[in-house]
Amino acid sequence: MKTISTLAPLLLLFFACRLCSMTGGHDLNPYKGSVKDLLPKEASVGLVKFKLDTSQSADFAGAKDAVKANYTMQAGSISLPVQLTVANFDSSQDAAAAVEAFANKHNLSLESKTKSGTRGQRITWDNGKTIMWSNGSLQCLASSNVPKTTSNLEEALPF
Repeated sequence: MKTISTLAPLLLLFFACRLCSMTGGHDLNPYKGSVKDLLPKEASVGLVKFKLDTSQSADFAGAKDAVKANYTMQAGSISLPVQLTVANFDSSQDAAAAVEAFANKHNLSLESKTKSGTRGQRITWDNGKTIMWSNGSLQCLASSNVPKTTSNLEEALPF
């Protein structure tokens, strides 16, 4: 009986860690890995699915690591491209400050955003076709020709 009471907490911890790794759980404040590793090959929200087509390293002012990616959104017979840039800053304060500086420079309204328990900043422009947000030390920029496609990608991503 003592063996079971000793093993039970360890097994619970093991399965919790496995679940976290399977669901894309990452510590984003600050994120310490490669940004490219964060990009899901596939993501979905409802019946809308996104497939990663390409990704490449990118330069992004103030960021220590950045990647540009192209996704294809598929909803029934409709297929649309979506562009995504993800940049990793030294801290969540730096990422939020970068979003805020961009908003101020372009006279855009800043919103508060919380995802997976992490607070950040969010702005939209071009009638919702482009969205920029921060989550932990990450700054993300998504754009497409259709506003709902852009917001669906934002919602489908784990960050």
